[in-house]
Amino acid sequence: MDFGFLSLLPPLVAIVLAVATRRVVLPLAAGVAVGAVVLAFGRVELVTDFGTNDRVRVRFVAPSPWVSGCKTRLVLLRRDKGDELPLVMSPQFFMDNEPYLDSLEIQLNSNANSETTVQDLLDTLQNSSSRAQGLATASLEKGEPSTPIAASLPSDLEIFDFEPQWKYFPGSGISLPVAAWWNAVVIFVTTIYESISSLSHIQALIFSLLLGAMVGTLESGGGMRVLIQRVSSKIKSRRGAQTLIATSGLAVFFDDYANTLLLGGTMRSTADRYRLSRQKLAYLVDSTAAPVAGLAVVSTWAAIEISYMADGLAVAGIDDNQAAFEMFIRSIPYRFYPWLALVMVYCITISQRDFGPMLKAEQAALMAELDGEFKENGTVAEPYPRLWWAAVVPVVLCVVSVMVMLVYTGLETQAASEDVAVVGQAEYGLLRQAGQVIGNGDSYVALMVGGAVGLLAAVWMHIALGGCRFTECMKGAFGGARQMGPALLILWFAWALSAMTEKNALDTGGYLSSILSDRLDVHLLPTVVFLIAGAMAFSTGTSWGTMAILTPLSVGLALQLDAEGGPDGAIALATCGSVLAGAIFGDHCSPISDTTVLSSRASGCDHVAHVRTQMPYAMVVAVVCILGGTIPAAFGVSPWISLVLGTVVLVAVVRSFGKLPRETENHVPAGKE
Repeated sequence: MDFGFLSLLPPLVAIVLAVATRRVVLPLAAGVAVGAVVLAFGRVELVTDFGTNDRVRVRFVAPSPWVSGCKTRLVLLRRDKGDELPLVMSPQFFMDNEPYLDSLEIQLNSNANSETTVQDLLDTLQNSSSRAQGLATASLEKGEPSTPIAASLPSDLEIFDFEPQWKYFPGSGISLPVAAWWNAVVIFVTTIYESISSLSHIQALIFSLLLGAMVGTLESGGGMRVLIQRVSSKIKSRRGAQTLIATSGLAVFFDDYANTLLLGGTMRSTADRYRLSRQKLAYLVDSTAAPVAGLAVVSTWAAIEISYMADGLAVAGIDDNQAAFEMFIRSIPYRFYPWLALVMVYCITISQRDFGPMLKAEQAALMAELDGEFKENGTVAEPYPRLWWAAVVPVVLCVVSVMVMLVYTGLETQAASEDVAVVGQAEYGLLRQAGQVIGNGDSYVALMVGGAVGLLAAVWMHIALGGCRFTECMKGAFGGARQMGPALLILWFAWALSAMTEKNALDTGGYLSSILSDRLDVHLLPTVVFLIAGAMAFSTGTSWGTMAILTPLSVGLALQLDAEGGPDGAIALATCGSVLAGAIFGDHCSPISDTTVLSSRASGCDHVAHVRTQMPYAMVVAVVCILGGTIPAAFGVSPWISLVLGTVVLVAVVRSFGKLPRETENHVPAGKE
């Protein structure tokens, strides 16, 4: 059923309200509500039992005159003409050259030897012409699909008119369907409920809560703080200090919030000791936090991304969670901005060259007096020197548990599948077989087990090594899980909004595909999606909200515009990667971004100064990402070649335009004279 432009209203309303209000949850809820209203007013439902005394019940849905401009009529004809029936035809009647009645004519076979069943009717209607499918769809609500229905019809000709019960409001000249508003409420509530009751969605929420609890334990127990301080004490140079901060950002890969809060707070003394500007500290923290969390297979982002991709595949008619996990893994090389943002960080730290506002900030830091802004705080001796193990072991166990469960569930799936032949597997290499096993694994179960193992290990080790008592660990765990609350709420309503755009609802992806197939070169889709995601994340300040709204639409659209490539095609993978990449890019440039605010606050940096110094670097990376990444990848160039090319270009840019801050060569760190 084609809702036309109305199918775009839910995501458009969500985007506009998110930009206007700087919020995400309420705009997403408003988008779901708009979708429910469009569905309630845009279609008319008719239920019939075909005269079987309610043994079966089939629901037909047709476009409302409010949307289509004409009435729909369903004509059931009972015929005895052999095995070729049922037959669906859709003659159209005109008045003054304008359609006024769309008639869907279905001929049913009443022959006792081959009487039409409910399943025959459903299959025929589904496989009929696109015009007939646009007039009405059918679904079985009650009874067995093998129930014969043709001979049960009261007469040889049954006519059903899809006419809503209109109510006229005197004096206003307006008529509306009586039950439409109530149906909109029912659709809204049902969609919200179904988005949280799905097993895979519940598993994604559980994993996010478990990993958030583990992060909270690492923060409150002190293990991560001791680890960072222990490593920072070995640094002997300004270059080493910058490299340590960047590398520590890679080590805290499991959550971007934990990354910014832990590194920003614990690395201040190291930055002050080597006269790094707080702007540089905030940049190193911010530009490693979201990129590494977005690329990591085990992070608070992973299950969320997989869930969004599953929704996008569902829009294209692919209901397979393992396909979503495989797309998640395959799209990692196509996330050009996160990769190149990390490359840019190391280009800056290793060369010690800067440009733009960051160069001025670094020069000011080198010229500052020790008793001023950059007074050294010193390093506090930890009473539990072995506590750093409590930060390393839980993370390692979490990652190992995820991989073990992926292999275990993947082997179980292959053993239970009748399509997997040992002879066929022998033709593939070991790496290909390993990829197939992991791809067949239950990613949600693996992530849940990994999160639980990591949390238990973090609590036990902090208690065993004397970092904190059990009650303190529990407070930290609950605090970490509570921090995930807003993100999970966004995820919940994003699922509901995605359900509104699926094929069996408004079919937003199908409409976009129909209007863009002749207007937009499919090879430009990844670049366009990257720019839209960047603009939206910049305006709203949230990369998660951006991914929630755009990922299902973008993935579904890519699969419809490039049907031959499928989920494994370069267009689909590059488009999928572009949503996350663009979201992180816009997040890095946005002054209202949560991670940008947290980075500047944790680093003790002026917020506006952090945005001004980081934005030029982000813009350079984005340009290289487009010219050397999204455009070539859409034409089939290997993403690894694009990443290598992008790395070379960034190194050349830093070498050509970057300058060493004054006194870098001759500066002797405080305490080293």
